Amino acid sequence: MCDNAPKLNGMQRRQLLVALLGTGATILLAGCSQTGFSPVTSLSDGTDSSDGSGATGGSCVQSATETNGPFPADGSNTAGDGTSTRLDKVYTGSPIIRRDIAESIAGVPLTLNISLQNVRNSCATIPNYYIYIWHCTPTGQYSAYTASNNGGSHPSSESYFRGIQQTDSNGEVTFTTIYPGWYTGRAIHIHAEVYAGLDDASPIKITQFAFPMNINKVVAAQTAYGYKGTSGMLDNSSDGIFSDGTSTEMLTVTSNSSTGGYTASIAVRVSV
Repeated sequence: MCDNAPKLNGMQRRQLLVALLGTGATILLAGCSQTGFSPVTSLSDGTDSSDGSGATGGSCVQSATETNGPFPADGSNTAGDGTSTRLDKVYTGSPIIRRDIAESIAGVPLTLNISLQNVRNSCATIPNYYIYIWHCTPTGQYSAYTASNNGGSHPSSESYFRGIQQTDSNGEVTFTTIYPGWYTGRAIHIHAEVYAGLDDASPIKITQFAFPMNINKVVAAQTAYGYKGTSGMLDNSSDGIFSDGTSTEMLTVTSNSSTGGYTASIAVRVSV
């Protein structure tokens, strides 16, 4: 078994099994992830200065807290068919404890490395916590929700571009997905929540990740994204969430020759 597979305690495992036995679903366990990637929050790959963010380098500063938005599927609102959900099962019949969240949807490959760190302990890494991420499709739509501004009707059973993993002994997780698209009113971004346990009612951190604008513009010209190109795409500095600065939310993004896409890394810093 992979060293970084989710380590559920007895209660958490029972809760998941109870939820799944009623639906006949199968748990999708996280795959083996890379370790030792040493993510930082400084910018890379030629980010333009108009972004309005600054590198934090080795400073131990808590990640900015942001809204989880209208499409979290974490129980804080209702999913597309009007049903409420909980993180410990997220979707009835479709648990998303997994590394690969793309579900074969086409796009520019993205490997996302996250290091979870504790600002109350000199940014020491935190093992065995859960990180939940979600983002939109190349065409700006979210799974499991019906919304006119995000592309029509999506049943709550959908789970693409949503995933949960438990941090390994190094406090790290790796997701494989594709580069998110964008929609009116927002710059390209990824949502993230941090939980101490799967059965916790509330996250200890809600934040978002921003991307360097120069790379956003390159990706927006690709086939899967090029239906609208960069027309109307917001800069981070004009985005309502990121306009006050992205120093703790900016991903370090580099080209990945093995996938033909990108690798993005970030340290998520919390106070626990």
